[in-house]
Amino acid sequence: MEGPEAGPTPRRIRLAILDDSPFLRFADGRVGPKAATFHRFAESVVALGGFERAAYLVPVEAAGPADEPRSLVDPRRLTVVATAPFEGIAGYVRHAPGLARRNWPVIRDAVDGADLVWIKAPASNALLALRAARRSGTPFFTWVAGSARAVVRGQRRRGPMGWAAAGAAVFYDSVTRLLERSGPAIRLGAAQFTSIVTAEEIRATRERPSPATQRSGEGRVPIRIAWAGRMVADKGLDDLLPAISSLRAHGIGATLELLGDGPARPDTEAAAARLGVAELVDWRGHVADRAEYMDRLREADVFVLPSRAEGIPKVVIEAMAAGLPVVATSVGGLPELVRGGAPAMLVAPGDPGGLAAALEGLARDEEQQTRLREAGLTYAAEHTIDAQAAALVSWLRATFPALPWAPEGAAA
Repeated sequence: MEGPEAGPTPRRIRLAILDDSPFLRFADGRVGPKAATFHRFAESVVALGGFERAAYLVPVEAAGPADEPRSLVDPRRLTVVATAPFEGIAGYVRHAPGLARRNWPVIRDAVDGADLVWIKAPASNALLALRAARRSGTPFFTWVAGSARAVVRGQRRRGPMGWAAAGAAVFYDSVTRLLERSGPAIRLGAAQFTSIVTAEEIRATRERPSPATQRSGEGRVPIRIAWAGRMVADKGLDDLLPAISSLRAHGIGATLELLGDGPARPDTEAAAARLGVAELVDWRGHVADRAEYMDRLREADVFVLPSRAEGIPKVVIEAMAAGLPVVATSVGGLPELVRGGAPAMLVAPGDPGGLAAALEGLARDEEQQTRLREAGLTYAAEHTIDAQAAALVSWLRATFPALPWAPEGAAA
């Protein structure tokens, strides 16, 4: 006797993701970001949510001879759909009409082929994505990762380009507010944010002796400070370098390792030379290999994020996963993150003296370093990439119940 015929295989949900992070296409066709890591989180969401391979709309330009593949996009999870590249808000302002004309058909077609659109804002193409979603009736949600105006203020631009960037930032943030009024939105905070740390990375940190344990019995040694990110004007490195100088003047043997690169590096190098701290700085550059990057963080004693503008920075969770006490500025979503349990010490932005005082107090108190290390590891373990991706998928299921979701636990 024949058994019942199997029904048709359920169709997976088609997702389109709009992201403004700049990407590079290499000669062999592979694509990777200049610096950002949001695509890693998107890949985890696609896998845990059981989505079809998602259309990933990002600005893409040809890689140069000196560019190296970094954190390449996983083609099993994301199909890169290239939008026109531009250089920062100022570059967008100069070329906005042409960029919109080139990007509209690309965005329209991707949205037409999707069941759900994920718009990461602020973004240059967010208004086009909203227009395309309304035109096709495709549901969408907005992932609000900060404020463009806060970024421009943090860059302290002057003159005509500063005014142009400020005007563009007002437009970006106005579009973000329109998106929030037009459909479901998540403004990143203590409950939901982007994380890319893994349980394996946290386990590797716990298996490694802490810096304080390694130094026990050696007496006081220089405190090793780490910073990581893209070197741009709003990251506050021009506040961190005077703080390093102040620490040395107060008898704290501080050294600084910079993990990252970017357009502000020449100005940062010049400032280090002017302040007489260049020999205290290890210019590591961008570390593309994830394992090496985490190992570099684990070699430090404390992580500093002196930014003048941020959303919810992934690098703070990475530093905690590496076992580092974190000193950061009270900007963007960081105060809410701390109120939600993240064990970071916050100082005012743009205050090198306050930053130096916080670092000096931490350098002289190894018990506090140990407490922050353990609390940070616990917090990071509760907010891994899988945990944060699962929280977003759960929200999506509740927010868009009409989509053809696979049974929970069936995602692959």
